[in-house]
Amino acid sequence: MSTKGKAPVWFITGTSSGLGLALTRYAIAKGHIVIASSRNPSKTPDLVSEVEGSGGKWITLDATRSEEEIQKTMQFAESLFSGIDVLVNNAGVSVLGAVEDIPDADTVFQMRVNFLGPLRIMQAVLPGMRKRRSGVIMNVSSTQGVAPGLACGVYAASKAALEAVSESCSLEVAQFGIRVLIIVPGAYRTEFGSSSTGKHIEPSVEYAGDHPVNQMLQLISTLPKVAIGDPNKAAQVMFEAATGEGEAGELVKREKLLRVIIGPDCWKGVDKKVNELRRTTDLLEGVAASTNL
Repeated sequence: MSTKGKAPVWFITGTSSGLGLALTRYAIAKGHIVIASSRNPSKTPDLVSEVEGSGGKWITLDATRSEEEIQKTMQFAESLFSGIDVLVNNAGVSVLGAVEDIPDADTVFQMRVNFLGPLRIMQAVLPGMRKRRSGVIMNVSSTQGVAPGLACGVYAASKAALEAVSESCSLEVAQFGIRVLIIVPGAYRTEFGSSSTGKHIEPSVEYAGDHPVNQMLQLISTLPKVAIGDPNKAAQVMFEAATGEGEAGELVKREKLLRVIIGPDCWKGVDKKVNELRRTTDLLEGVAASTNL
């Protein structure tokens, strides 16, 4: 990450709470400049003052806006400190419920916030990074983006789409000195699972009561109070991954890792998925090879 003697400039979405806020504060504490963003900065005046008092800026960004509006917003953001060195697509919402129960409008909203918004923001900052031949794009996925589970189908789909475009983009921009990282977090003591960060679709009769979907929805609703993940520790790992500093950063840089798994619960879920994929590929090697002309 080349900064030519100036403090690195971060652009972080969804900075009003959770991992976004924790990472914002950690980057500022390390002497970096942060352009924070949220849909309604007027709701968090103290946080806006905190960021701008450190020399950074806080701007309004709604990921559901049009491509043109997002382009204009990002052009303005880049003009504030002559470019963006680290982009963190962290903002997201969670539409949860049985796949059969989720209305189409909620599915569209989910994809606009968690996939289309981050994609458009990436597309807006890539020309500047490519011109400078440096930059880091860090997209925040989820355990669900790798290993989808009950009641998370549409949410998982939005994160899986973000993972796919991130992986493809990483191959396309590596020659320009740009790194793309996928952050895969587990459950942290944030607002995820609450009404402020998503929507729980009331289960229909078939999925209510003792059905595993309803049980999972009830479990997710408790995460803001019972999750054992520390957002501040996660923020440190994310910062190190982006900068190449510390244990996590050195490992990511040396091994050229695309994904950064944070949280033992996430590691367990991803490991289970990897083992299942390994089992499937081992069993079907012969079948796969039998279809050639």
